[in-house]
Amino acid sequence: MSSSTDDVVMLGDPRLKAPTATIEAADAGDLLATLVTRLRELNGAGLAAPQIGVSVRAAIVEVRRTDVFPDRPETGLIQLLNPVVVERSEATVLDWEGCFSVPGYLGLTARAERITVRCTTATGETVTTEFTGYTARVVQHEIDHLDGLVYLDRMPDLTSLTTAQNYLDHHRPAPASGR
Repeated sequence: MSSSTDDVVMLGDPRLKAPTATIEAADAGDLLATLVTRLRELNGAGLAAPQIGVSVRAAIVEVRRTDVFPDRPETGLIQLLNPVVVERSEATVLDWEGCFSVPGYLGLTARAERITVRCTTATGETVTTEFTGYTARVVQHEIDHLDGLVYLDRMPDLTSLTTAQNYLDHHRPAPASGR
């Protein structure tokens, strides 16, 4: 498996800012499969269709632990078609984010601690789901891509922007005990 981001749409490419169209579940199967395969190859937490050059409202989230984020809570596969945040908590959490479209950098980004999202499932059902904590952060990040935003647009202050290596060397929290 390749972990190269060569085929990921990068910051500055107009496709990241382009409006996204809604997509029917019946038309989304191949795209969702491609997103899942690509996310797993990249070993990330989420991926949105615009990041692979497709301007539709489709994204996936599958949080797994990595060498960079060994303590984050894992999720199963979450497939989001036409997602809309219908409610967000006033409480926010400032935490580190990175992005395949902004490779090699991380920055402190404020996100709602809890969100409620209405979307279409891969089977065409409309559902409303609440997400909290780290999963809420990743879902917000991916929905932002569908709205033409990257995490840099959400950073309250760009002074925390750092290279991935400097994050590892100077900013990453100590591993949880018992590891």
